[in-house]
Amino acid sequence: MKNRLPNKIHWRMLLSTGLIAFALVAASCSNTSTLTITTGTSTPTATTRTTTTIAHATTTSSTTTAATPATAIVLTVVNGTKNQTYTLAQLKALQPTTGYGTTKNKSGVITGPNTYVGVALTTIIKAAGGMPNGSAVRITAQDGYTKTLTYAQVYQGTFSVYDKTGNPATAGMQPFVSLVYSMNGSDLDAETCPIEMGIMTSSDQMSDASMWIKLTNKIEILQPVTLNVSAAASLSNVMKAINVLYTQANPNVTISANFAASGTLQQQIENGASADVFLSAATAQMDNLQKENLLINTSRRNLLYNNLVMIVPNGSTLGITSFNDLTLDKVTKIAVGDPKSVPAGTYAQAAFDELGITTKIQSKLILGATVTQILTYVAGGNVDAGFVYSTDALSSTQVKVVAQAPADINALIVYPAAIIQTSRNQTAAQSYLDFLFSDQAKALFLQYGFTMASN
Repeated sequence: MKNRLPNKIHWRMLLSTGLIAFALVAASCSNTSTLTITTGTSTPTATTRTTTTIAHATTTSSTTTAATPATAIVLTVVNGTKNQTYTLAQLKALQPTTGYGTTKNKSGVITGPNTYVGVALTTIIKAAGGMPNGSAVRITAQDGYTKTLTYAQVYQGTFSVYDKTGNPATAGMQPFVSLVYSMNGSDLDAETCPIEMGIMTSSDQMSDASMWIKLTNKIEILQPVTLNVSAAASLSNVMKAINVLYTQANPNVTISANFAASGTLQQQIENGASADVFLSAATAQMDNLQKENLLINTSRRNLLYNNLVMIVPNGSTLGITSFNDLTLDKVTKIAVGDPKSVPAGTYAQAAFDELGITTKIQSKLILGATVTQILTYVAGGNVDAGFVYSTDALSSTQVKVVAQAPADINALIVYPAAIIQTSRNQTAAQSYLDFLFSDQAKALFLQYGFTMASN
């Protein structure tokens, strides 16, 4: 017994050590998890990351690699009610593609060329039922990184390519996307996991390293979506910039923007106009729509603050410096938004009433349909003064701000945003609305002079 006991302990230690080693190997490629291809209209904000290698990979302290079992499901294709699952062996049974992959990362490190074998992304998409022009494909890795490809990238290979020195070059062959499972004659190892997405190019050319995605585990076919966004005219400049940014990250989304006075937009929505998202320059119009059950109430959030200012033409010689100067005989034309439909006009009217000058200037008022129109009147020298938001004044070099509205009036200026109840694209609309509160959108709002609202 005394001689057998150490051997028994030794045997158990060996078994424990073996089990731990096996667990470490499995953990390095827990990624026999399902790879999903779905079709839908969801368009979340794009994720960004810093690329320091060909692509990203999960590291492990173990140097041992393990093959993915041939029977493990690595791909599930979902298209509506149609579901198709693939094992790695089944993927390898599909028509293979072979190509070269060479990449250059942000640090200037060039990797490759390597020879890859895999399945063309177009083959996978065709099996899922195809994708119409205008749609997109979003590929996600197990660490959450995403890359969205346009229809042109998938089918026409519109990727940037570079020569061996990293300079832009004309593609020697049409680049194509492939889900690769073999590199340089060997299956991808446990660290890389069974498949990854790569851009195939000529052997003497390379692509952007960020276009390669190791640990690929999800592919979504994003159907074309048109979002109708109704926004206050004072938002036109910044929203055009934001919409460009959004559609670059979500190439399956087309934004149809409708800019007008908030009151006009309210009436259009009440009369059944197509609208998915509404951005008002005042709470009153949003309140009215909410009372009529025309909003998805849970989506409503305050987005921005602004200030009402008085502007005059740059070349003005009248010496106007305050609201009270508007009562002087030398001032004959004052442009304001129509208070019935233009929130800026409503705020201006409230300021006149508070300062007790309404009766004295009433005959001088020229009503405009939008703040954009008021800005045009003043910039062109067609009126002596006008009332717009500070953000509008910043957009023109032909006007100057000479006075601010009373602080209590400016405190009322809030821009709420919400999804319209009748929207047929509520998921995409919510994604768009979320983007408006993102850091990327915030940077643009601040650049254009707005202040973010506190929610």
